[in-house]
Amino acid sequence: MKRSTFLVGVLFAASMIVASQAQEPPAVRPDVVGEFMRAKLGHSQDVLEGLALEDFDKIARGAHELALASQASSWQVLQTEDYARQSAEFRRSCDSLRTAAKAGNLDGAALAWMDVTMKCVQCHTYVRGQR
Repeated sequence: MKRSTFLVGVLFAASMIVASQAQEPPAVRPDVVGEFMRAKLGHSQDVLEGLALEDFDKIARGAHELALASQASSWQVLQTEDYARQSAEFRRSCDSLRTAAKAGNLDGAALAWMDVTMKCVQCHTYVRGQR
């Protein structure tokens, strides 16, 4: 029980970081990028809800939607090698999350979610630094 409570607390804190990152106003095409970021945040919230409820289907769907989103043209706000690398790493993290969810591995999914969250924070930091 203590482990589950701790896990939910850590996941909530990580989601708050992602949410604050996603709410920053984008410099390029604010209407399109802003809507896209809100959709991305919705997928992230689905993953967190799935983790809290041990709903592995919801976790897998959220991870899949995030990985798909990373291939959309709205995602491509920079055309640099570093940005492309970070996007690929993000997709790999989403794939790990989806794999853990499909295996019914809550701890593995939670760990993978932390990795996805870190990839979000790192990329948002990178993009702000490039602008």
